[in-house]
Amino acid sequence: MRIRALFATAAAGTLVLIGAASPALATSGVADDAQTEKASVVTTPQAVTTPPIKAPHERELIGALHEHSGYSDGWPGSRPADYFASGRDKHDLNFVGSSEHTSNVNSPMVFNEECLDPKVAPSCQNADQVNPLDSLRKWDAELEQANTATDPAKDFVGFRGFEWTSDRMGHINVYFSRENSLPETDGGTIAMDRFYDWLTTTGKDGLATFNHPGEKTLCGPLHCDVRSDLGFGWEDFKYFPKADDQMVGIEVFNRDRDFDTPPAHNAPPEGWYAHALDKGWHVGAIGAEDEGHNRTDDWGGSQYAKTVVLAKANTEKDIKRAMADRRFYAVLDNALRLDFTVDGHGMGERIHTNGKRPLAIDAHVRGSSTPLQLELVSNGGQVVAGATGDQLNASLKAADDTWYFLRVRRDGRSVAYSSPIWVNDGKQVGAPKAPESDLSTTDGRWLAGDLNVHSCFSSDVYCAGTDDVSEADPFRQGVDVRSRFAEAGSRGLDYLAVTDDGDVRSANAPGSGSHGVLAIPGYEDKVKGDAHVLGVDKLLDNGDGSAAAINKLADDARAKGGVFQIDHPGSKITKKFAGCDASTLTWGYGFDVRPDTIEVWNPSSSIRAAEDYLDCWLQRGARVALTGGSDAQTKVAQPQGAGYPTTWVLARNRSAGAVLEALRAGRTSVSSLPPAVGGRPLVIEAKRGGHFVSVIGDDVRPGETLRVRSLDALTDGSLRVVANGQTLLDQHLTRDGAIEFTAPAQPGWVRAELRLGNDLLEQTPLCGPIDVGANLCPYDAAMVAMTSPVYVR
Repeated sequence: MRIRALFATAAAGTLVLIGAASPALATSGVADDAQTEKASVVTTPQAVTTPPIKAPHERELIGALHEHSGYSDGWPGSRPADYFASGRDKHDLNFVGSSEHTSNVNSPMVFNEECLDPKVAPSCQNADQVNPLDSLRKWDAELEQANTATDPAKDFVGFRGFEWTSDRMGHINVYFSRENSLPETDGGTIAMDRFYDWLTTTGKDGLATFNHPGEKTLCGPLHCDVRSDLGFGWEDFKYFPKADDQMVGIEVFNRDRDFDTPPAHNAPPEGWYAHALDKGWHVGAIGAEDEGHNRTDDWGGSQYAKTVVLAKANTEKDIKRAMADRRFYAVLDNALRLDFTVDGHGMGERIHTNGKRPLAIDAHVRGSSTPLQLELVSNGGQVVAGATGDQLNASLKAADDTWYFLRVRRDGRSVAYSSPIWVNDGKQVGAPKAPESDLSTTDGRWLAGDLNVHSCFSSDVYCAGTDDVSEADPFRQGVDVRSRFAEAGSRGLDYLAVTDDGDVRSANAPGSGSHGVLAIPGYEDKVKGDAHVLGVDKLLDNGDGSAAAINKLADDARAKGGVFQIDHPGSKITKKFAGCDASTLTWGYGFDVRPDTIEVWNPSSSIRAAEDYLDCWLQRGARVALTGGSDAQTKVAQPQGAGYPTTWVLARNRSAGAVLEALRAGRTSVSSLPPAVGGRPLVIEAKRGGHFVSVIGDDVRPGETLRVRSLDALTDGSLRVVANGQTLLDQHLTRDGAIEFTAPAQPGWVRAELRLGNDLLEQTPLCGPIDVGANLCPYDAAMVAMTSPVYVR
């Protein structure tokens, strides 16, 4: 479920000179003296009527971008074909671009607030009521529906895109790409570099835009400082030179709202558009609709913002070329058309001049029957020239690294923005790529893996050739063992445990241990709650299911070199876990069955409840490690697959036996991401012999100097260190940084966790007891990494 209300117009001629003596035009941002000097008006006695300026053979194509349907968070029953048809047939647009959330595109369901109504919920189980099987292939079906809607006879083009949806960094639309991505899997929620890495490799055929800037933060409805998070606003529009060619636009309008004018939407004084340009991005002005969330939404309606593209012809290829060249502009009043040049060069161009003569600025707005205010905006959001009417002509002193765009207002409200023209542009130098972390230590090496994935041998899935054809169900389609190991290998995992329900056939199945990934045998035992028995290739006797019988099973597993684990104890809880009252958990043995490890991090389970349960064990004096598992079962319900999250073990060597040994010793750490997209362990180290060594799972002395750091140089966040059930410290961990502290004077334990938000996120209702089979708590979604305890002795 996502809730969006999103938003966002121009035109006519008497020049107003801007300077120290001219108070007639207010600046929209903070102007400094140097900027005022280099952009000062040289001459312009009055406006001169000139014909519209447009490159030869260019068409002005108007269209709608950023549309949604029931394929993501749009209203139930709608599909992409509906918004393509609405734009083409109802509103006579030239193009419509889709942008369904990829966070939803791999699920067959609808994610709209209507679905919370029990009467509507059944209809949300399948996003496509016309072609039900298309709900299992939304990405491909979107393209097919766009191609079907494209009609040269109606002068219309439909094209596919997707919305990359990080409520930490911000949202980004990617159009025209063959592949899609989402921040939960490409690592972009941790560091924007990782999304840009994807965009410039796998997504290199796509063009992208920054969406509704300043709108998305980890604060949500809570009161907090949005800028306290390094990730806010795509890491404050951190410039990534390699992605500059593909990041073509920024939404200045979304629906009917202006996203450039401060202070709305957490905008800086100069406005988001100018801010992005000052950071080095070469982005043009996008007017987006962002419609389809409510049944009353009118895709393509004239009340919503549009983008006008200056293309040679109305084809997808020509629209893409024009967008790549920044030959487009944004209008809120759909009737407006803009002409804007600097020295005869049009929108999107980067021109060079020796500065010996002034720049000739010409702008003209067509299509308004009421007076307009035209503003020429430059670096820092400074208004350097202006006019009232439909035309602006000015001469400006040239300067290096300068950009200009035209803003059009009506009665003080922005109604149109041009894309910029750059003068003597010099690209910024991007930050150096973060160094790769060394995963080796004096005690071994950190190995990455997933201890909880399922295959075709699990009872909850269907696989052709394994199960009876009468059980065929595309919504329960499972994954064979070989494919699971291929998936793990592609994500950089070192080991994988395929743990099917009461079934060990995966240990000897074709493909087990393939693709360079170690196979950890084991299975899931469903007793009074779920448990993992790892390191065995035969089912062990669980007797009558009593606590005594399960303790004997656990001891039998340990005798064979294995591990006994309690799985996701916070899953499907309906009452808050508090005071170590284990009766509220799905694990029915309370504290009567001793585990070696507890699966604290599972996408379907409450992390906080499982953490608290672990702490209760530790307070009882037990030595118990934490792990994480993706619990990936079907292709549909758990499309993220292996490695989300990843369990790291500090192993003596790269062998299955060493992995199991490390688990029993408690040398574990869990990260939200696998290695292939930057996942690395969070570690606790002690200063010994003049340098720091890893001590997770080991003993430390009271008062000993410890530190916590992430082995991922791009990871930052709020670090919490918990000691003996109390928060020892809670402060910001910087990228490539470390925080030192002193071990408690009292015997006990210490563990650490790193998250993107703070404890306020846990106060939302979605973090309470809720049995929906999925974890919706933003506190848990913001978790980055956590460690097993060290023991103070």
